[in-house]
Amino acid sequence: MANLQNEHTAERNDVAGRIVRICIVIIVSFVVAIASVSFAVHHMRLQFEDEFRKISDTKMEQVTDVIRMTVDGDDLVSNTVNAPAKYSAILDLMLADTSSENLSAEGYGLFAYNQGQLSPLVSRGVNANDPSEFAVASRDISEWLGGSGEQKIICGENYESIIVPIMDSTGMCVGVFEYKCTFGELFAKGNELESRILKAVIISVLAGVVVFALQEVLVSVIRNK
Repeated sequence: MANLQNEHTAERNDVAGRIVRICIVIIVSFVVAIASVSFAVHHMRLQFEDEFRKISDTKMEQVTDVIRMTVDGDDLVSNTVNAPAKYSAILDLMLADTSSENLSAEGYGLFAYNQGQLSPLVSRGVNANDPSEFAVASRDISEWLGGSGEQKIICGENYESIIVPIMDSTGMCVGVFEYKCTFGELFAKGNELESRILKAVIISVLAGVVVFALQEVLVSVIRNK
């Protein structure tokens, strides 16, 4: 009788030990699966975003190079009345968006410099109705007044801007053109994709746990019979 009781006790301890080991395996497998997939997906996302921004940077530099040759500084000074309409038509034609789906949003603004102030002549795209949304609004125009025609690249949390000084024939800065690209849609798509993949992994792991648990229950039932 004592031997039978000892056998039952040992069997219960064995079952308890198996349950503990199974729980530990499930928890470790769950954590490892989520961590590894999360790391891989996030790394792939960062690579894609970096490559996308490099392509965008190349396009922006090419556009601003053309703008530098297109916008005439002397014309901005001498033709202040008609310059906004003229360059609005030119820029709209040059920078027309022909794509059906974008992961970025582009905007541009042309500003005239006069008596220490920048005044908007043409603005399109991202929050273009508010000139303060352009990076040039927070820049000191004096850095170009010394005759330096170098463009500036400004990077924010979710945008990049290239600011091009417009010089007249004497080398003085008479205006500024800014080409701005925001990546809100790119980041939103990345978050959505990353979230979907992680949810799929969690569901798969939980489904595996349920199948494994059912298997163990069925094996125990069959053995008891």
